[in-house]
Amino acid sequence: MKAKQILTYVTFLMVIGSFSGMWAQAKQDINILELDEKAPEEIKKTAEILDKFPPTLISELTNSIKERGYAGSISFCKTRAPQIAAEFSKTYNKKIYRVSDKNRNPNQKASEDEQKVIEFWLKRIKENQPIKTVYYKVGDKTKVMKPMRIPNEMCLSCHGDLNTISPEVKEVLKKEYPQDRATGYKINDLRGAVVAEF
Repeated sequence: MKAKQILTYVTFLMVIGSFSGMWAQAKQDINILELDEKAPEEIKKTAEILDKFPPTLISELTNSIKERGYAGSISFCKTRAPQIAAEFSKTYNKKIYRVSDKNRNPNQKASEDEQKVIEFWLKRIKENQPIKTVYYKVGDKTKVMKPMRIPNEMCLSCHGDLNTISPEVKEVLKKEYPQDRATGYKINDLRGAVVAEF
């Protein structure tokens, strides 16, 4: 009888484990849709909001660099970039934030579903195909992701090849971001994404 009870218990655990695996797989699967004229109006409006984010950040960062230099602007960017995201979130009543597969800020590491989008874009880039804003559902949430690329030489001063980044900048990066992964980029490389979740 005891052996039969053990067998029943093991079988039960295997069934539960099977369902858990199916649930996890379902959770990971997302249907990535590219923004086009057929997209819902809410998605189009959200994409327009995301379009405003990079210019806002770059404009403020450019002014900071003029005043503080590159090394002096690392702390500014660390503080101000999340503030801009918070301001956008409050203004537009959506959670707006940045993510990357090579994050500098530990809080900006791409989630599993966001990483799938980044990999989708990287595959498109490798195939010499254009990349654009996408949207998808994850659970009961909708996410809209706009790709962010390295636009100019200014960005490479803190995100470029380590051999070309100045010693002063590297020293500050090491202090502010000891686990930094956001270097080694070239102009037009995919840096990550700005995301809206609602």
